Amino acid sequence: DRGGTKTKTRRPRTFSFSPTMDEPCFIKPPPEGAALPRLVCYDLDDTVWFPELYMMCGAPWSKDELGRVTDTCGTELRVYPAASESIRLMLDPDGPFQSSGVGAKVAFASRTNRGKWAMEALDLLRLDEGTSLRDAVGDLVEIFPGTKRKHFASLRNKSGVPYSQMLFFDNERINVEEVGQLGVTSIYCPGGMSQGAWEKGLETYARNARQRSAARR
Repeated sequence: DRGGTKTKTRRPRTFSFSPTMDEPCFIKPPPEGAALPRLVCYDLDDTVWFPELYMMCGAPWSKDELGRVTDTCGTELRVYPAASESIRLMLDPDGPFQSSGVGAKVAFASRTNRGKWAMEALDLLRLDEGTSLRDAVGDLVEIFPGTKRKHFASLRNKSGVPYSQMLFFDNERINVEEVGQLGVTSIYCPGGMSQGAWEKGLETYARNARQRSAARR
């Protein structure tokens, strides 16, 4: 959390973007034959986007002709390239997550108390001309304060995907630890979603799947 402790203040005086936001990103498909998660869930604040919503002036959001989404103070809400690129890969009908029969789903889980702002932003931020971040997840979005164990219990019920077949990315270690205790492969990504975090997530998920398979023999 580069903006300081989350408080009820509208926004800190200053904040800085992680270098991850502007680094070149080349999201690669997973190795052929590797076990793939059936559901990949992302935190929102400083995982999918930055600034975190508590740092911003908030809605009503504005969107310009270039697709940039800004708050009432003119601050842009930016999406980490590795977040958008990995979600595109997952939704690609000819890609490994859909064409292999996995039929993987994308989800969001956030503890922000700015739920209304978040939902409005998800509707405005786009993966491409026809698909918003909200479109990417459908009803698999859980935004409310409290433990993320509750978010994931709801996602499991909605999706029918067991915890062991989920992959989760979050910039806060406490969330990674709590969700990991459920049996979800959980990856810590301080400074936002990155190509390295994505690759580590797929590798860790595949390793966990191999270990579960070996244990059943």
